[in-house]
Amino acid sequence: MNCSYSLSEQDVIKAMQLHGKGSRKSLVFFVLIGFLLASAGFSSGHEILSIAGFIGGFIGYCCFMFFLLPFNAKKQFKQNRSIRNEITMLVDEHGISFKSESGESRLQWSDIHKWKFTPGIFILYITDNMFHTVPAKALPNERLFSESLAKCIGPAEV
Repeated sequence: MNCSYSLSEQDVIKAMQLHGKGSRKSLVFFVLIGFLLASAGFSSGHEILSIAGFIGGFIGYCCFMFFLLPFNAKKQFKQNRSIRNEITMLVDEHGISFKSESGESRLQWSDIHKWKFTPGIFILYITDNMFHTVPAKALPNERLFSESLAKCIGPAEV
């Protein structure tokens, strides 16, 4: 599979939001901590603080996901010229190659730590915090790409 694409500002925002969501494990962990803190607050007679903590946590998460992450993604998009270059991606049985005027990268399938997908965007992790963004609109066959990732790396992380 071979394709070329340029990342848009919206692609970068979507990828950062997908990355910022964290995994299902981290969500379960934070919800569990929230319930434990609320239980402690209710059992000690501080119900208002428990409720305020839940509301504050929810508002903080929403501000992070829908204001801070998009703001930082837009800033990175404007500052990093190479992120806007046209990228040629080649997928074969050995891995994935990315090439642009700024440089090139060859990833063996074993180099890709994990992958995530949200409608419109794939992110391929080489570490927990470094990833390549692939917009689905650039792919000639999104389903085939997704199946290749699942076969060679494992299921998408949710």
